[in-house]
Amino acid sequence: MSKLFIPYIMGNKKFIDNLKVLQEEGADIVEIGLPFSDPVADGPTIMDAGSKAIKEGMSARVILDELKAHKDELQGSKYVLMTYYNVILHYGEAAFLEDCEAAGVYGLIIPDLPFELAEQLKARFPDRKVNIISLIAMTASNERIEHIAAHAEGFIYTVTMNATTGDNGAFHPELQQKIAFIQEKANVPVVAGFGIRTPEQVAEVTRFADGAVIGSEIVKRFANDEEATTRGYLQSIRKALDENKTTAQS
Repeated sequence: MSKLFIPYIMGNKKFIDNLKVLQEEGADIVEIGLPFSDPVADGPTIMDAGSKAIKEGMSARVILDELKAHKDELQGSKYVLMTYYNVILHYGEAAFLEDCEAAGVYGLIIPDLPFELAEQLKARFPDRKVNIISLIAMTASNERIEHIAAHAEGFIYTVTMNATTGDNGAFHPELQQKIAFIQEKANVPVVAGFGIRTPEQVAEVTRFADGAVIGSEIVKRFANDEEATTRGYLQSIRKALDENKTTAQS
């Protein structure tokens, strides 16, 4: 099975068009960022994109309405929302999950919601169809990793370094060892993200991870490059992933 390609886009005025491009170029799951005024896990590129999206009038409600309106056109790959808990709380948990389901959302990534609180959210809505995606940091203990992995839904997002999105720097020295341990304990794919930009980095990390998340680089390319150039880059990522096919868990 091919490794998972999980690109990130900001939920701006062009996000539906950008989502379609990603689906056409082989994305397996697309992360759509909901713009938020205080995005603690985001680096400058995504923070700037979120600020611009807010000025365009984009919000969780607008984005979900757009996804509902275009749901039948978006069958090429799954899509998840990356958001902060304050956005969900302001919207209303029940209404938010209901609208996510109606919009075809596969899952939610909530980086500021600790595992214990995420489990409480799951327990409040046991019949929901939207996955709550777990994140695991390199600083997590083996005991905590086992606990998170046992309750994981959809896939596990492993943070490659102790930084914000888009930061340059080497992958954590224990990344391969940590991912192998998580894979041993999990029944869902284990993907890596943060700081991944190039096909070479994708090839390196997916020698052992089940897929790669790319955020800031794709946000920049959609903002600054011609569509043909962006498609060429996406194709190079898909090729790097396909060259690292695996028979591991899916």
